[in-house]
Amino acid sequence: MKTYSLLAAAITAATLSMPASALNIVLTNDDSWSTGNIQTLFTKLTEAGHSVVMSAPCTGQSGKGGAIHFMKPVNVDRSKVEQNQVCIGDTDETVAFSDFVEGTPVMAALYGVDVLAQEKWGQLPDLVISGPNEGNNLGYMTNNSGTLGAANVVIARGIPAIAVSAYDADEAKAPLVANVVVELVDELVKNQQPNQPLLPKFTGLNVNTPEDMSNHQGYKFSQVGWNTGGLEVKFAGDMSQDQLAMGYVAQGILAQGYAATFEEAYAIAQAQYTGKSGVSIAQDQGLVNDENELSEGVLIEQGYITISTIEANVQASRAKTALSQIKLNNLIK
Repeated sequence: MKTYSLLAAAITAATLSMPASALNIVLTNDDSWSTGNIQTLFTKLTEAGHSVVMSAPCTGQSGKGGAIHFMKPVNVDRSKVEQNQVCIGDTDETVAFSDFVEGTPVMAALYGVDVLAQEKWGQLPDLVISGPNEGNNLGYMTNNSGTLGAANVVIARGIPAIAVSAYDADEAKAPLVANVVVELVDELVKNQQPNQPLLPKFTGLNVNTPEDMSNHQGYKFSQVGWNTGGLEVKFAGDMSQDQLAMGYVAQGILAQGYAATFEEAYAIAQAQYTGKSGVSIAQDQGLVNDENELSEGVLIEQGYITISTIEANVQASRAKTALSQIKLNNLIK
């Protein structure tokens, strides 16, 4: 009886010490658990009074979309579980390629929901936040995004989710981006109805922040649309001839200290990619024509923080569905 009383008192004290607006949040991303963006957001959400657990890939998984490794054992790094952080995926590069299992964003999100949340709270989280990504996820490119993939898989489970993408990986901006997320969550909580989720079932948000976070134009409701903000993808027969892509690679080589100058790094990049085919980068080439004033890609270039509502499925609009059915109606018996 005494043990029961002490336990009840402890639970009561813990409950009273948490703000009434505190949420149970699973935090994930596709850039790995070590990025400045996710670590800063983890701290900010915790400081705001929320109970937060992080379940993210151990290594960068950008562009993995909804990828999953089915029925393959995967490493779970729980060395920081006491700090409410774990990462998913193999990191031992001596492991044979056929046995190496990456922890994709979807797998990390599912571990957070199905395992870590149950250990921490004994129930599903109130909210899953994926990001902040190290780069915007806009328009049709959201289909390839690991950030969106992680959000979509939990939205499909009926759990509210917010996908957040910053303009870049600039750690000086990370606190400003994190503050945006905390403010969004706070606003959702303020408007939450009793015994209702933060967002309608099967609903989430895609949030993007602009380059200049110190002078942004405020929040703007947007549509995902097709516009990617000018950055698209294409297949290149010889990637070394793509100046933009080689510039990105050269910057990475320079940052890692493998070259003394950008010119030297660029030459190394070209040597690595000469004659090699692959998916490359296209910028401002007009591959997709979408200048709708409400499209994310349009508004982000105007300096707005964009908020698009997403549903985590690929069902077309009623109008497009009706038109396609008319064209194929003779097949239906």
